[in-house]
Amino acid sequence: MSVAITSFQTGPCRSYLLVSGAEGVLIDPHVSLVDSYRQAVKKAGLTVRAIVDTHTHADHISSAALCAKAFGAPVVMSAAAISQQDLRKVREGDHVEFGDTKIEILDAPGHTDDSIALRCEGNLFTGDVLLIGSVGRCDFQNGSPESMFETLAKLKLLPGETIIHPAHDYQGHTESTLAAELENNSFLQETSQDAFVATARSTVIPKPANMDPIIEINRAGSAGEIQLLSPQEAQAKLTQAPNDWTLLDVRTPEEYRSVHIEPSQNVPLDTVGLRAKELAAKPGHLILSCQSGARAKKAAEALAVAGAPNLYLLDGAITAWQKADLPVKRTGPAFTLIRQVHTIAGSMILIGAILALAVHPLWVILCLFVGMGLFVAGTTGQCMMAILLLKLPWNKIEATPGPSTGGGCSMSGGGCSMPQSKKS
Repeated sequence: MSVAITSFQTGPCRSYLLVSGAEGVLIDPHVSLVDSYRQAVKKAGLTVRAIVDTHTHADHISSAALCAKAFGAPVVMSAAAISQQDLRKVREGDHVEFGDTKIEILDAPGHTDDSIALRCEGNLFTGDVLLIGSVGRCDFQNGSPESMFETLAKLKLLPGETIIHPAHDYQGHTESTLAAELENNSFLQETSQDAFVATARSTVIPKPANMDPIIEINRAGSAGEIQLLSPQEAQAKLTQAPNDWTLLDVRTPEEYRSVHIEPSQNVPLDTVGLRAKELAAKPGHLILSCQSGARAKKAAEALAVAGAPNLYLLDGAITAWQKADLPVKRTGPAFTLIRQVHTIAGSMILIGAILALAVHPLWVILCLFVGMGLFVAGTTGQCMMAILLLKLPWNKIEATPGPSTGGGCSMSGGGCSMPQSKKS
């Protein structure tokens, strides 16, 4: 019986539910997605056999301990992992069985010393070691470029049709194949360990914000659940117990002035990090909202790191609130950032189409370029056009340390990977 794979994404983080028969395994679960995993498991009627973290994450909070309690399954990690949790520790050649199949464990140090990769029926779940078009950075928790090179050399021996599923992606990709990575990923093409190590050691990437407390939380398995509230549930709590429930809207001031929920407080995402301890100390329960939910998840994680005990996400954010025809307040017809993006993107697509018809067919590339940008923004929650527009005077917000500052796990300039090297 072939394994069925359901992927989950929040920002650049990816997690997976593998299903065989009536049993499943959850890989690299994220703290903001516990409700999503619970719903998927319940809908499929599954018994979860294991929760696997491919390594101790440093850029985001894992929900492995929460999911272990929710599903009555063990947390599986490398034998090299440092943890206060009651782990099932595994080594190269061990297996995690579920349904009619099993996952083979591969030791894969490099990004960290406790990294493992998981091989199952032609699929390879690589954690942060091998990413699409890049590899993981090597300066986290006893990471080593020498170990990374040796791990990649081992992975290159697998069949070319092996499907790669990374724990992070920053370019809107969902999966790749080993053959495609051998052809396009310059790190896999490097045959000299000395050159690989020199490239890795010469690459200076900022550490993720709050890295040390995130590692501490993940090692202790002490994360609190970030729960979802429907718009109707949120409205009831805000109305019936306003002293116990606070709604924080993390959109920009312009977006907030245009339309917002009452009662709510505007705390733009770029200021959450600076105010995290203050906000985490608020009595009662905090509900986080933005336009669609992506920024609220980042804010919730930053507050979780700061120790906020009772965190909730408004399911579907203000978009779902308005679709439910619940009351909102409008304090100005501001030309919001999202409207600016829509106007500029629509204009570029229209101009490209007109030029393609009237001047030369190659102008259709402009439409394709903008369309791809919108697709990436929709799938990752990160819009490059919006980032550029925020630099304009009327959109500018003073940057402060927060959940989105600092680097992550990429050596490709974003998150957990290394930048692409240029082969001579």
